[in-house]
Amino acid sequence: MKAIGYVRVSTEDQAREGISLDNQGSKIRAYADLNGLELVDVIRDEGLSGKTMDRPGMNQINTLINAAKIDAVIVYKLDRLSRKTIDILNTLDAWEKQNIAFHSITDKIDTKTAAGKFLLTILSALAQMERDLISERTVDALAHKKKTGEWCGRVPFGYKIADNRLVEDDEAMKAIRKAKRLRSMGKPYRDISRSTGLSLGYVHKAINTDLRTLKANYNKKLLHSGVH
Repeated sequence: MKAIGYVRVSTEDQAREGISLDNQGSKIRAYADLNGLELVDVIRDEGLSGKTMDRPGMNQINTLINAAKIDAVIVYKLDRLSRKTIDILNTLDAWEKQNIAFHSITDKIDTKTAAGKFLLTILSALAQMERDLISERTVDALAHKKKTGEWCGRVPFGYKIADNRLVEDDEAMKAIRKAKRLRSMGKPYRDISRSTGLSLGYVHKAINTDLRTLKANYNKKLLHSGVH
């Protein structure tokens, strides 16, 4: 079984725990030898926080997994993977679906053993519960915004958010009218862009915008958002 080791340390970790990358690496090599795992490499993320999974080392591991070049990932400690429980759970769940074994030395986790699989089942259930709770909180937050008249969606062209409400953007409306007027006089788009301060993309959008339709859509959006 081909395995990749992963080590990470942030500046704070180094100062607080003295857990160096070299120390983690040596523990991983010893573990791989003891358990008959072929250690392909030890990937390092140095001076990087565990608050995000978007790290060069983690991205490299996922690339290797997607290319079917490794069968297992070894870490010295679970929090080397991430400081966020939900990120750990989601990552392990994704790796399990790709038949990747996960080993955490300090935490004595091996997802290819019966105990490890049982633990992964619990972790997956916890991850799903956390996702459901996040979804519920999002729905509740949107419902509250609608009830209080706060705008919930994307801001339509020609409008802006003021005090959490969707209102007409007077400057944008003036620019739209000016763009339409200049275009009706035969002015080229680039000249209109310079004159109105709108980008070329917005100039095209402004000229092709029917203000009456824009207003009707605005009223419809307000109705659907719960504002009366």
